[in-house]
Amino acid sequence: MEFVIRQRDFLRGLARTHAVADRKNSMPILSNVLLTADGNGRLRLSATDLYLGVSAVVPAEITKGGSITVAARTLFDIVKAMPDGDIHWNEDGSASTLVQGKIRYTIPGLPGDDFPPLPNPGDADFAVVDAAQVAELIGLTSYSMSSDDTRPHLAGTLFEGDGKVLRMVTTDGHRLSKAESKIDGEGMLNYSMLVPHKGVGELKRVLDDAKGSKGADTPPKVEIATVAGNAFFKRDDVLLSVKLADEQFPPYDKVIPQKQTKRVVALRARLLDALRRISLVASDKSGGVQLHLEEGFLRIQSQNPDVGEGAEEVEVDYAGDSVSIGFNARYLLDALGALSHDEVALELNGELDPGVVRPVGDGTDYVGVIMPMRI
Repeated sequence: MEFVIRQRDFLRGLARTHAVADRKNSMPILSNVLLTADGNGRLRLSATDLYLGVSAVVPAEITKGGSITVAARTLFDIVKAMPDGDIHWNEDGSASTLVQGKIRYTIPGLPGDDFPPLPNPGDADFAVVDAAQVAELIGLTSYSMSSDDTRPHLAGTLFEGDGKVLRMVTTDGHRLSKAESKIDGEGMLNYSMLVPHKGVGELKRVLDDAKGSKGADTPPKVEIATVAGNAFFKRDDVLLSVKLADEQFPPYDKVIPQKQTKRVVALRARLLDALRRISLVASDKSGGVQLHLEEGFLRIQSQNPDVGEGAEEVEVDYAGDSVSIGFNARYLLDALGALSHDEVALELNGELDPGVVRPVGDGTDYVGVIMPMRI
């Protein structure tokens, strides 16, 4: 296999793929990236850990086709350290040589035929969605997603496609977030799939890359499909496949309170600042703060015998009965921090009932549920 490729094109392809390669796997080839050169002036780079798979296509001048796998991280570091310009690649058996001017590397590899095949979407019907909308939904829900792989039914994001509505839901058992948005794009969304947290993280990388693209005449798009237990996300020359979790996501509609008797409206930034300040004296173990609600104000207070105590009052729009309720401060901060609205509503019932956070104003439909705690 022989080809010539611009350093910046090579680096772009490696940046999109090398992170998926699993350096800790017992199969050495999974720590490699597969390079495949064809006769169409394209170099395909592929990586997988058997659960995630990603491939990217970059332009190259192909002299001789073929395939080989090499250590993903090593190759990424080498190409990143080289200056912009043409890199000449020559593969001879089990080793490959990279030459750029007076720079020369020889690195070992494994046969490309031994690399496990990535899932193929075939003729799947992809729905085309605004990449920014998908990124926003991930940002609104990823904070309450569990990363505990021993609880696979919680360690992921539920993606629901309902015609022209895309919905994402996550929960770690202590809190839940749900966000949905009407999709203005091609195709219909008709599926329910549980995407593991590692897949959501890699999808976010793909979307962040789209967000950083410049010179586009139209907003970046991402195509979504599901086939045979795999989710596929395609953007331009990048295809991400994710093996879906074969688990039952909790019935989230039963967790979201339908009737709350108390509704507090506050400035989001003001509430965030007060929570951050009072959480400084919260117990390291529980992280709890107490909210005491009266007409016109909300008092946030916490105490820790080893540190001290603190309290702060925040002016709010509220005209109901008084109530006191405890929450984990970090859970409240995460929910409020995921939003960008100027005002938020905190909906409550009693001291043992879940609290609900909602944005005030137009935008994506979002609800955050937080279980209370005794303080």
